[in-house]
Amino acid sequence: LDLGGPILDIVMEAGDVLYVPTGFPHTTDTVQGTTNTSADDGNATTTSVHLTMGLDTHVFGLTYAHLRWAILQRMKKVHSIAIRTDEVYWQTLETLPLGFLAPKGEWERFHDKGGVMSDEYVDVVAAEMRRLLIALEPQRWNVPPKEIEEVLSHLTETDHKTTLTSTSTSTPPVTITREPIPTRDEMTPIIRYFFETHAVNLFAIQNHMFTNVDPHSDETIMKAYHSSQDQNKIMGDLGAFAGNVDMKERYEVMEQKREEWARDALAANQK
Repeated sequence: LDLGGPILDIVMEAGDVLYVPTGFPHTTDTVQGTTNTSADDGNATTTSVHLTMGLDTHVFGLTYAHLRWAILQRMKKVHSIAIRTDEVYWQTLETLPLGFLAPKGEWERFHDKGGVMSDEYVDVVAAEMRRLLIALEPQRWNVPPKEIEEVLSHLTETDHKTTLTSTSTSTPPVTITREPIPTRDEMTPIIRYFFETHAVNLFAIQNHMFTNVDPHSDETIMKAYHSSQDQNKIMGDLGAFAGNVDMKERYEVMEQKREEWARDALAANQK
């Protein structure tokens, strides 16, 4: 597999942070020959340490794929789909524009308003969601042909180029029954739930879980356990909000099993 040349090749210094999107090929190594000069040792090798942190956005439902899933389920529309190209698949798994990924100034305004999105912030997310809905299923939605062509023209994989051709020059003519694409107003309450409720609650749990951590402390271990249970509840709430009973029940069962495991472990330690 030829990935071509690197998009970015940099030397990171102390205090630098680099964000690598989900699924993005990357590699790291330590620059050789770095030295410290001191009175005791004029050529001592400097120790290099870096910390890699994974943001499980796909696990906790913070991607455009999850937003699409919730929008279509809330609207009682079919949400299952066979994605035919890697290009659009990875685009749907992109993280929602939270934190430093948000449009300039919007995350600060989000906090200043007590965790409420501005209308402009909602517009950005809704516009990208609309683009992805069209890219995934160009023949499904009743949208202007020029908009379909515009969306597909920015894709490089051949399957969508074929779709673009078939939507404009079918021979013999094919009648396609298209359905209304979710509007901005229909998407807004779901977008707001993802940002103002779902994400905010997850961030609060993560902040609590990783504050004042002592891996040798029973208190830290119990905090991690309860935080994990709280995360499961939030994911169950997301399933309930989207109208997905299976997801809600799955996380409830997971919570129950962990409670049983914790009780059994505590009883065994008390013997």
